[in-house]
Amino acid sequence: MSSNPYIHGHHASVLRSHSWRTVENSCPHLITHLNNPSLKILDVGCGPGTISIDLASRVPQGFVLAIDPSAEVIKKAQKMAHEKGVTNVRFEVGSIFHWDLIDSIEEDSFDIVHAHQVLQHLQDPLTAMRVMKKLTRIGGVVAVRDCDYSVMSHYPPHAGMGKWLDLYRATAKSIHCDPDIGKRLHAIARQAGFSRCDIHASVSAWTFSTPDERAWWCGLWAERSLKSDYKTLVLENNLGTEQDLYDIAQTWKDMELEEDGWFAVINGEVIARRTC
Repeated sequence: MSSNPYIHGHHASVLRSHSWRTVENSCPHLITHLNNPSLKILDVGCGPGTISIDLASRVPQGFVLAIDPSAEVIKKAQKMAHEKGVTNVRFEVGSIFHWDLIDSIEEDSFDIVHAHQVLQHLQDPLTAMRVMKKLTRIGGVVAVRDCDYSVMSHYPPHAGMGKWLDLYRATAKSIHCDPDIGKRLHAIARQAGFSRCDIHASVSAWTFSTPDERAWWCGLWAERSLKSDYKTLVLENNLGTEQDLYDIAQTWKDMELEEDGWFAVINGEVIARRTC
């Protein structure tokens, strides 16, 4: 998608969260549009492919082409599709910015172009949205969902959570990404050429509150703070220290043990229908 670094990288703690994602928990705004078993879908920035495979299972006479710039995660996705016996999905290494280099991608050819938690990691999300519109047939839709870090919410109060959020947002902005993009997806769609009346904006949330949910969510963020590419970016850009990251990891461990612990991730969503 870009030569610039991906803030998380592909450490196991990152792929653990990506592999949890399904159509039900990660693109609820799209479900009512999966009303034809023969749909042709492009999944942009597919990661390890769990959403792509789920989409394919919902359009058994259709087809899903899923792309991601990481050869490592594409191999994992191909393996998962093989293990699940899903044959109407194809995973390819590729970038939305260089779509013309990917075999079988043509303009005006997809019923749905989908991207989940992708635009926040791009230095040029507007161009990406314009390309997604170009690849969608007349009458088809572009479906995009991204979180908004500025409205992340947690309970009980913990000073370390503010430190985590400030550092994460500063790190994303240091590589010219927008961690708060979820609130303006509709505006980007309009700038990309969709009519405002053809854009439906909505919000949904991930909530982590049970002991198992807290252990999973807090555990992966504690590990990510110490072992993923995010740590490297923090240190290389002099945005924080090893001690800062250790303290943040400990904060996540503290939150995991809070009996009343609660964390909400707010996601902005758009369905933009191409009418011209």
